[in-house]
Amino acid sequence: MATKIKLTILLLMLFTSAKSQMYTEGDKFRIGLKAGPAISMLGGNALSKPSLHFGFTGGLYYKYKFKHGFHFQTEISPTLRGSRFDNGPTGYNKFTLLYMDMAQLVLKDFQSGDHTHAGVLGLQPSVLVQSWVYNPVYLLSPAARDVKLNAIDLFLVFGYQYSKKIVGIQSVIKIGLTNINRGLNMYDVGGLPLQPATNNSGNIRNISWETTLSF
Repeated sequence: MATKIKLTILLLMLFTSAKSQMYTEGDKFRIGLKAGPAISMLGGNALSKPSLHFGFTGGLYYKYKFKHGFHFQTEISPTLRGSRFDNGPTGYNKFTLLYMDMAQLVLKDFQSGDHTHAGVLGLQPSVLVQSWVYNPVYLLSPAARDVKLNAIDLFLVFGYQYSKKIVGIQSVIKIGLTNINRGLNMYDVGGLPLQPATNNSGNIRNISWETTLSF
């Protein structure tokens, strides 16, 4: 499944690279590419001692211009989120989650007639494609895959967008509105439970800060 998604994204990128990536006089829309770092963490009470995870996001966007300084932007982008943990030399120390994001955003220009600076607000449904759990015992190899997490999350998105004719910057906070814990029950590849013990009925919520360059 992950391979098919990567091929689809690559084909879409090749297609849109030849398209207009800026509003020009009389245009109502733009199509382009976006990419940048995703700093995330898994909040809640199910996992022990979470800290920041550094991932990546990149994909496509389509933006349509309405009247009175409003714009609609839809995005599709694979994103690596997750969390690191401080659980000692044998405990799990990292979750990595691959999501396919489909953000639906409304932009409002700060100044009428000037799209250089705009506020961003919207919702983002996301599909969990794959999950990996690491601990120091297995070094670079995942200790577990496909732990019991919900396949769908819904994010509240808010932030800021800076737009110029060739390159723009978008910086947004994304807060997961759903509890993605579906029981966890984490076991390593040898069938042993990963330590420390998790609260299998507790809450896990995605939180991320993503800053991307757009072209």
